[in-house]
Amino acid sequence: MSGDIISISIPPFPDFIEGNCRTMRKGQSHIDRRNLGYFDLIAVKKGCLFLAEEDDRYELKENEMLILLPDSHHYAWQPCQEETQFYWLHFYSTAQWKQGQRAGRFISRLPIPDQHYHQCSYTLHLPKYAVIKEPDLLFELFQNILDSTVQKPGNDIWRTEELFLKFLRFVENTGIHKDRLTLLAEQIQIYLENNKEQPITNRLLEEQFHLHSNYLARAMKETFGKTPLEVLLEIRMEYARQYLIRTDYDINKISKLVGFSTEIYFSNCFKKYMGISPRNYRKTYEGKT
Repeated sequence: MSGDIISISIPPFPDFIEGNCRTMRKGQSHIDRRNLGYFDLIAVKKGCLFLAEEDDRYELKENEMLILLPDSHHYAWQPCQEETQFYWLHFYSTAQWKQGQRAGRFISRLPIPDQHYHQCSYTLHLPKYAVIKEPDLLFELFQNILDSTVQKPGNDIWRTEELFLKFLRFVENTGIHKDRLTLLAEQIQIYLENNKEQPITNRLLEEQFHLHSNYLARAMKETFGKTPLEVLLEIRMEYARQYLIRTDYDINKISKLVGFSTEIYFSNCFKKYMGISPRNYRKTYEGKT
Protein backbone atom coordinates (compact mmCIF):
# COMPACT_ATOMS: atom_id res chain seq x y z
CA MET A 1 0.00 0.00 0.00
CA SER A 2 1.08 3.54 -0.71
CA GLY A 3 3.07 5.33 1.97
CA ASP A 4 2.62 8.67 0.19
CA ILE A 5 1.60 11.86 1.95
CA ILE A 6 -0.83 14.41 0.50
CA SER A 7 0.30 17.93 1.46
CA ILE A 8 -2.23 20.78 1.19
CA SER A 9 -1.46 24.46 1.72
CA ILE A 10 -3.54 26.39 4.29
CA PRO A 11 -5.07 29.01 4.06
CA PRO A 12 -7.51 28.70 2.37
CA PHE A 13 -8.93 25.78 4.30
CA PRO A 14 -10.34 22.73 2.48
CA ASP A 15 -14.16 22.58 2.30
CA PHE A 16 -16.48 19.64 2.85
CA ILE A 17 -18.66 19.12 -0.23
CA GLU A 18 -20.64 15.91 0.27
CA GLY A 19 -20.46 12.44 1.74
CA ASN A 20 -22.40 9.34 2.70
CA CYS A 21 -22.26 5.82 4.03
CA ARG A 22 -22.86 3.13 1.42
CA THR A 23 -23.27 -0.63 1.48
CA MET A 24 -22.38 -2.64 -1.63
CA ARG A 25 -23.53 -6.19 -2.23
CA LYS A 26 -21.28 -8.94 -3.53
CA GLY A 27 -20.65 -8.33 -7.24
CA GLN A 28 -21.17 -4.54 -7.11
CA SER A 29 -18.35 -2.17 -8.11
CA HIS A 30 -17.26 1.34 -7.18
CA ILE A 31 -18.10 4.03 -9.74
CA ASP A 32 -15.60 4.94 -12.49
CA ARG A 33 -14.58 8.62 -12.44
CA ARG A 34 -12.08 10.90 -14.18
CA ASN A 35 -11.00 14.34 -12.96
CA LEU A 36 -13.69 14.55 -10.30
CA GLY A 37 -12.34 17.90 -9.08
CA TYR A 38 -12.64 16.86 -5.41
CA PHE A 39 -10.48 14.80 -3.11
CA ASP A 40 -12.33 11.54 -2.42
CA LEU A 41 -11.67 10.10 1.07
CA ILE A 42 -12.92 6.54 1.54
CA ALA A 43 -12.92 4.54 4.79
CA VAL A 44 -14.07 0.91 4.83
CA LYS A 45 -16.09 -0.17 7.86
CA LYS A 46 -16.80 -3.75 6.74
CA GLY A 47 -15.71 -5.92 3.83
CA CYS A 48 -13.26 -4.90 1.10
CA LEU A 49 -13.14 -2.44 -1.81
CA PHE A 50 -10.95 -3.05 -4.85
CA LEU A 51 -10.00 0.45 -6.01
CA ALA A 52 -7.53 1.73 -8.58
CA GLU A 53 -6.14 5.20 -9.19
CA GLU A 54 -4.54 5.42 -12.63
CA ASP A 55 -2.30 2.30 -12.66
CA ASP A 56 -2.09 1.82 -8.87
CA ARG A 57 -4.35 -0.83 -7.35
CA TYR A 58 -5.56 -0.87 -3.75
CA GLU A 59 -7.30 -3.61 -1.80
CA LEU A 60 -9.00 -1.55 0.89
CA LYS A 61 -10.02 -3.73 3.84
CA GLU A 62 -11.95 -3.15 7.07
CA ASN A 63 -10.66 -0.15 9.06
CA GLU A 64 -8.48 1.08 6.21
CA MET A 65 -8.65 4.47 4.52
CA LEU A 66 -7.62 5.89 1.15
CA ILE A 67 -7.64 9.38 -0.38
CA LEU A 68 -8.07 9.63 -4.16
CA LEU A 69 -6.84 12.72 -5.97
CA PRO A 70 -9.10 15.27 -7.69
CA ASP A 71 -7.29 15.17 -11.04
CA SER A 72 -6.92 11.39 -11.41
CA HIS A 73 -8.83 8.46 -12.88
CA HIS A 74 -10.18 6.12 -10.22
CA TYR A 75 -12.28 3.01 -10.66
CA ALA A 76 -12.93 -0.51 -9.38
CA TRP A 77 -10.45 -3.09 -10.64
CA GLN A 78 -12.58 -5.89 -9.24
CA PRO A 79 -16.18 -6.18 -7.92
CA CYS A 80 -16.80 -6.62 -4.19
CA GLN A 81 -16.37 -10.23 -3.09
CA GLU A 82 -18.58 -9.77 -0.01
CA GLU A 83 -21.02 -7.25 1.42
CA THR A 84 -18.96 -4.09 1.95
CA GLN A 85 -19.84 -0.97 3.92
CA PHE A 86 -17.81 2.21 3.58
CA TYR A 87 -17.95 5.92 4.27
CA TRP A 88 -16.96 8.37 1.56
CA LEU A 89 -16.37 12.10 1.68
CA HIS A 90 -15.57 14.65 -1.03
CA PHE A 91 -13.63 17.77 -0.10
CA TYR A 92 -12.35 20.65 -2.19
CA SER A 93 -9.36 22.94 -2.05
CA THR A 94 -8.23 25.81 -4.27
CA ALA A 95 -4.83 25.82 -2.55
CA GLN A 96 -1.54 24.29 -3.64
CA TRP A 97 -1.24 20.57 -2.98
CA LYS A 98 0.99 17.68 -3.93
CA GLN A 99 1.39 13.98 -3.25
CA GLY A 100 4.80 12.54 -2.48
CA GLN A 101 6.81 10.07 -0.45
CA ARG A 102 7.47 12.66 2.24
CA ALA A 103 5.53 15.59 3.61
CA GLY A 104 5.79 18.72 1.47
CA ARG A 105 5.83 22.26 2.76
CA PHE A 106 4.00 25.27 1.34
CA ILE A 107 3.83 28.98 2.01
CA SER A 108 0.26 30.08 1.33
CA ARG A 109 -0.31 31.91 -1.94
CA LEU A 110 -2.61 34.28 -0.09
CA PRO A 111 -0.85 37.56 0.76
CA ILE A 112 -0.42 37.40 4.55
CA PRO A 113 1.32 40.47 6.00
CA ASP A 114 3.67 39.86 8.91
CA GLN A 115 3.56 43.30 10.54
CA HIS A 116 0.17 42.68 12.26
CA TYR A 117 -1.62 39.86 14.04
CA HIS A 118 -2.12 37.46 11.16
CA GLN A 119 -3.18 34.01 10.08
CA CYS A 120 -0.35 31.48 9.95
CA SER A 121 0.71 29.65 6.83
CA TYR A 122 0.33 25.92 7.45
CA THR A 123 0.63 22.70 5.47
CA LEU A 124 -1.90 19.96 6.15
CA HIS A 125 -0.47 16.44 5.80
CA LEU A 126 -2.84 13.57 5.12
CA PRO A 127 -1.86 9.95 4.50
CA LYS A 128 -2.68 8.60 1.05
CA TYR A 129 -3.45 5.26 2.68
CA ALA A 130 -3.81 4.45 6.37
CA VAL A 131 -4.81 1.73 8.78
CA ILE A 132 -7.31 3.50 11.03
CA LYS A 133 -5.95 3.52 14.58
CA GLU A 134 -9.23 4.37 16.35
CA PRO A 135 -12.00 3.23 13.97
CA ASP A 136 -14.92 3.79 16.36
CA LEU A 137 -13.92 7.42 16.85
CA LEU A 138 -13.18 8.05 13.17
CA PHE A 139 -16.52 6.62 12.01
CA GLU A 140 -18.31 8.61 14.72
CA LEU A 141 -16.64 11.80 13.46
CA PHE A 142 -17.62 10.81 9.92
CA GLN A 143 -21.26 10.29 10.90
CA ASN A 144 -21.34 13.55 12.87
CA ILE A 145 -20.37 15.44 9.70
CA LEU A 146 -23.14 13.76 7.71
CA ASP A 147 -25.73 14.31 10.46
CA SER A 148 -24.85 18.01 10.73
CA THR A 149 -26.04 18.58 7.15
CA VAL A 150 -29.62 17.50 7.91
CA GLN A 151 -30.22 18.69 11.48
CA LYS A 152 -32.99 21.25 12.05
CA PRO A 153 -33.57 24.15 12.04
CA GLY A 154 -31.86 24.53 8.67
CA ASN A 155 -28.46 23.34 7.55
CA ASP A 156 -25.70 24.75 9.75
CA ILE A 157 -22.73 25.18 7.40
CA TRP A 158 -20.57 26.49 10.24
CA ARG A 159 -21.14 23.37 12.33
CA THR A 160 -20.45 21.12 9.36
CA GLU A 161 -17.17 22.88 8.56
CA GLU A 162 -16.14 22.79 12.21
CA LEU A 163 -16.71 19.04 12.35
CA PHE A 164 -14.97 18.51 9.01
CA LEU A 165 -11.84 20.39 10.11
CA LYS A 166 -11.85 18.41 13.36
CA PHE A 167 -12.03 15.25 11.26
CA LEU A 168 -9.06 16.31 9.10
CA ARG A 169 -7.07 17.16 12.22
CA PHE A 170 -7.80 13.71 13.63
CA VAL A 171 -6.71 12.00 10.42
CA GLU A 172 -3.53 14.09 10.27
CA ASN A 173 -2.45 13.64 13.89
CA THR A 174 -3.88 10.63 15.64
CA GLY A 175 -6.06 8.56 13.36
CA ILE A 176 -3.52 6.16 11.87
CA HIS A 177 -0.97 3.54 12.89
CA LYS A 178 2.66 4.68 12.85
CA ASP A 179 5.69 2.75 14.01
CA ARG A 180 8.17 4.15 16.51
CA LEU A 181 10.81 5.19 13.95
CA THR A 182 8.21 6.94 11.77
CA LEU A 183 6.87 8.90 14.74
CA LEU A 184 10.42 9.92 15.71
CA ALA A 185 11.23 10.95 12.14
CA GLU A 186 8.09 13.09 11.94
CA GLN A 187 8.96 14.72 15.28
CA ILE A 188 12.44 15.51 13.95
CA GLN A 189 10.99 16.92 10.75
CA ILE A 190 8.57 19.16 12.66
CA TYR A 191 11.43 20.36 14.87
CA LEU A 192 13.58 21.12 11.82
CA GLU A 193 10.82 23.08 10.17
CA ASN A 194 9.93 25.04 13.30
CA ASN A 195 13.59 25.92 13.84
CA LYS A 196 14.81 26.24 10.25
CA GLU A 197 16.11 29.75 10.90
CA GLN A 198 18.33 28.51 13.76
CA PRO A 199 21.81 26.93 13.48
CA ILE A 200 21.15 23.18 13.72
CA THR A 201 23.77 20.44 14.09
CA ASN A 202 23.68 16.72 14.78
CA ARG A 203 24.88 17.41 18.33
CA LEU A 204 22.01 19.83 18.92
CA LEU A 205 19.55 17.19 17.66
CA GLU A 206 21.08 14.64 20.04
CA GLU A 207 20.52 17.04 22.94
CA GLN A 208 16.97 17.83 21.80
CA PHE A 209 15.82 14.23 21.40
CA HIS A 210 18.17 12.53 23.92
CA LEU A 211 19.17 9.96 21.31
CA HIS A 212 22.40 9.24 19.43
CA SER A 213 22.71 10.94 16.05
CA ASN A 214 23.09 7.54 14.35
CA TYR A 215 19.65 6.48 15.61
CA LEU A 216 18.13 9.81 14.54
CA ALA A 217 19.69 9.40 11.10
CA ARG A 218 18.35 5.86 10.84
CA ALA A 219 14.81 7.04 11.63
CA MET A 220 15.00 9.77 9.01
CA LYS A 221 16.62 7.55 6.37
CA GLU A 222 14.03 4.80 6.78
CA THR A 223 11.12 7.25 6.72
CA PHE A 224 12.25 9.96 4.29
CA GLY A 225 15.33 8.50 2.63
CA LYS A 226 17.53 11.37 3.86
CA THR A 227 19.55 12.32 6.95
CA PRO A 228 18.25 15.05 9.30
CA LEU A 229 20.61 17.66 7.86
CA GLU A 230 19.68 16.70 4.30
CA VAL A 231 16.01 17.11 5.19
CA LEU A 232 16.82 20.44 6.85
CA LEU A 233 18.46 21.69 3.66
CA GLU A 234 15.47 20.54 1.64
CA ILE A 235 13.10 22.38 3.98
CA ARG A 236 15.21 25.55 3.82
CA MET A 237 15.43 25.43 0.03
CA GLU A 238 11.70 24.86 -0.34
CA TYR A 239 10.89 27.83 1.89
CA ALA A 240 13.50 29.97 0.13
CA ARG A 241 12.05 29.05 -3.24
CA GLN A 242 8.56 30.04 -2.15
CA TYR A 243 9.74 33.26 -0.50
CA LEU A 244 11.40 34.18 -3.80
CA ILE A 245 8.21 33.49 -5.75
CA ARG A 246 5.56 34.73 -3.31
CA THR A 247 7.18 37.74 -1.63
CA ASP A 248 9.26 40.78 -2.48
CA TYR A 249 11.68 40.15 0.41
CA ASP A 250 15.28 40.91 -0.51
CA ILE A 251 17.76 38.02 -0.73
CA ASN A 252 19.45 38.92 2.55
CA LYS A 253 16.17 38.77 4.47
CA ILE A 254 15.25 35.44 2.88
CA SER A 255 18.66 34.00 3.74
CA LYS A 256 18.07 34.82 7.43
CA LEU A 257 14.48 33.52 7.38
CA VAL A 258 15.73 30.12 6.24
CA GLY A 259 18.68 29.85 8.59
CA PHE A 260 21.76 31.02 6.70
CA SER A 261 24.33 33.23 8.39
CA THR A 262 25.22 35.18 5.25
CA GLU A 263 23.61 36.03 1.95
CA ILE A 264 26.65 34.71 0.05
CA TYR A 265 26.52 31.32 1.76
CA PHE A 266 22.77 31.09 1.10
CA SER A 267 23.18 32.03 -2.57
CA ASN A 268 25.90 29.43 -3.05
CA CYS A 269 23.81 26.69 -1.42
CA PHE A 270 20.70 27.68 -3.37
CA LYS A 271 22.58 27.65 -6.69
CA LYS A 272 24.12 24.26 -5.90
CA TYR A 273 20.73 22.82 -4.88
CA MET A 274 18.54 24.42 -7.58
CA GLY A 275 21.08 24.91 -10.36
CA ILE A 276 20.31 28.62 -10.56
CA SER A 277 21.01 31.68 -8.38
CA PRO A 278 18.23 33.06 -6.14
CA ARG A 279 18.00 36.29 -8.16
CA ASN A 280 17.75 34.51 -11.49
CA TYR A 281 15.26 32.04 -10.02
CA ARG A 282 13.05 34.94 -8.95
CA LYS A 283 13.35 36.55 -12.40
CA THR A 284 12.07 33.40 -14.10
CA TYR A 285 8.82 33.70 -12.10
CA GLU A 286 8.28 37.45 -12.36
CA GLY A 287 4.86 38.16 -13.82
CA LYS A 288 3.72 34.53 -13.51
CA THR A 289 1.96 34.70 -10.13
